[in-house]
Amino acid sequence: LEPNRNCVSKQDIREQIWDYMESRNLADFPRPVHHRIPNFKGSYLACQNIRDLEVFARTREVKVDPDKPLEGVRLLALQVTPFS
Repeated sequence: LEPNRNCVSKQDIREQIWDYMESRNLADFPRPVHHRIPNFKGSYLACQNIRDLEVFARTREVKVDPDKPLEGVRLLALQVTPFS
């Protein structure tokens, strides 16, 4: 079998998204967004939606990756977590 030369790779899609975000000024600090998980304008507000999820209200543990767009989730988890 020969590889399909017409298929689009994961890296191709990443490049397209990074270029799109930069060209339309959708990215937020840190910039440039290439070769990283990009932060975007409105990410903090988007993170606040987690508080409306029933699963978030019932959870006992939250794992949040250290990526900048998830900063709002980390802060919210710390604010609502009762320390005993």
